[in-house]
Amino acid sequence: MMKLTEEMEKKSDVKGDLARMQAGMNGANQTLATMAAQRQSAEQSLAAGPIDGEVGRVDAAATITQFAPTGVMIAGRTVIELQLLVSLPGGIPLPVAHSAALDMGQIPRLVPGARIAVTLNPADPASLRIDWSKPAPV
Repeated sequence: MMKLTEEMEKKSDVKGDLARMQAGMNGANQTLATMAAQRQSAEQSLAAGPIDGEVGRVDAAATITQFAPTGVMIAGRTVIELQLLVSLPGGIPLPVAHSAALDMGQIPRLVPGARIAVTLNPADPASLRIDWSKPAPV
């Protein structure tokens, strides 16, 4: 057994083996760092939601037909359930129910018959977002 061990020690390249293992670990760490950066980027994209200009997403005007507070508050903002009639490009009307957490400054704009700027993918009405930064469409 001792003879076998001595022969193995003579034939082994411990420094070379350690160098190869270290290079492999460095490569694995680099791959993990790249994957973590890609995951973080994907999570940020999901958190931000769809981007205006995304394929299928259009600017539109919506008329408020009804609204009602839900009694829910999120981060100091009142959640309102809105019934909207969205005017898609080409004049196609699309009824959409939408819940939104509103700041106090946005609530005065909630009047039946009032128009607001929105974006959405017509194939997915749940993708509707109100663009409060734009003036009311005419």
